[in-house]
Amino acid sequence: MGRRTLFIIIFVVGVLLLAVVGIMFVLQQDQPQATETAVTVEDGVVVTDGTPLPETAVDGAAPPVTSSGIEVLPEDLVQVVVSLQTVPRGWVMSESELTTDWRLASEVDSNVITDIDEALGKIARIDIFQGQTLTKDDLVDDPRFVGEETFGPSSLIPTGFVAQAVPMDRLSGVAYGLAEGDTIDIMISFAFSQIDPEFQTLLQNSANFVIETVDEETGETTTTILSIDPYGRFEELPTGDTVHVQPNGASSPIIVSMILQNAKVIQVGKWQPVPPVVAPTPTPEASLLEEGDLAGEGAPTPTPVPAELPTPTPSPPDVLLVALNPQQQLLLKYAVEVGADIDFALRGINDSQLYSINNVDLNYLIERFNIEIPSDYDFTVEYPSSEKSAAPEPTQAPAPQDVPEGG
Repeated sequence: MGRRTLFIIIFVVGVLLLAVVGIMFVLQQDQPQATETAVTVEDGVVVTDGTPLPETAVDGAAPPVTSSGIEVLPEDLVQVVVSLQTVPRGWVMSESELTTDWRLASEVDSNVITDIDEALGKIARIDIFQGQTLTKDDLVDDPRFVGEETFGPSSLIPTGFVAQAVPMDRLSGVAYGLAEGDTIDIMISFAFSQIDPEFQTLLQNSANFVIETVDEETGETTTTILSIDPYGRFEELPTGDTVHVQPNGASSPIIVSMILQNAKVIQVGKWQPVPPVVAPTPTPEASLLEEGDLAGEGAPTPTPVPAELPTPTPSPPDVLLVALNPQQQLLLKYAVEVGADIDFALRGINDSQLYSINNVDLNYLIERFNIEIPSDYDFTVEYPSSEKSAAPEPTQAPAPQDVPEGG
């Protein structure tokens, strides 16, 4: 390729670039230019294009001005509190998470927070996102009180948890020391008992023996049913006799204990809705005596003040509302339905650690504490209850007898 051809190519490319630049310049000249409104703050006053807006105080932020030239009057603006960052539920709000912004008064509801002091120290009832306008329903002083008065127990259930009612008493409920918001561990003991594989009933079974006796003289057959409950086993004695050996009581179940950690107490006792506020009944004023009436004549009879009824002593709570994840809650439901023994252990305020815990049964006790099973002995040091000396009963003094007069 010669130099002449190379110069021609460079010239053509340059012409094309100049043409493109020219077309873009012409298109930009044809578009209408938006007028920008300069907004500044001088000595606490909002200034627009050099003209101050009258009586417009600024607390760190200027009211919005539209780019189309429409001026927003100060009385149409309201300062609101917004969140500077995203905070989770239960977060205590501080100055680092709060700021103010301007909103049109027509767009601000009555429950919107307009003063930062009203939000400081409050607790986030829900997850709050960055830039969100805060309302009085988003923040609470104490989630327990709000759960009782406004939103119900559901406001106390953590995300991902579900709540269920579980029976409790004085021993299982930590001596009635549980309160809303506590963290507890739930200890469950299951009793495993042997059952008959075919009948699916608890062992031991019952047995009925049908005995038929034939009279040699008359030939009549007599049927007798012998019931043995519980049915044990037949053994042959050294004498050659066969006897029936049966247990002298019910079989002992196998106890296995386990634990569910970090459960949340939502409510103690039965749910009591907040009663409506009833205005007090006004007391009618006594009418003045007319002139000329004697003192006391014509005066209204005073209404007797009813005696205050004694407040009944509330019964101790017998139910507990706890929150767990769905899988643990299903296990707790199964434990309640099969009649397992359920107890609650109270945790410290800031203790949410998950511990590695083994299930406890008889084998665990033997291995953990190195218990040696004793051999079978032919003697014992315990005495039969019939041979124990009973403590003497205290003698009562004879009742005094009435002596007749003159006797």
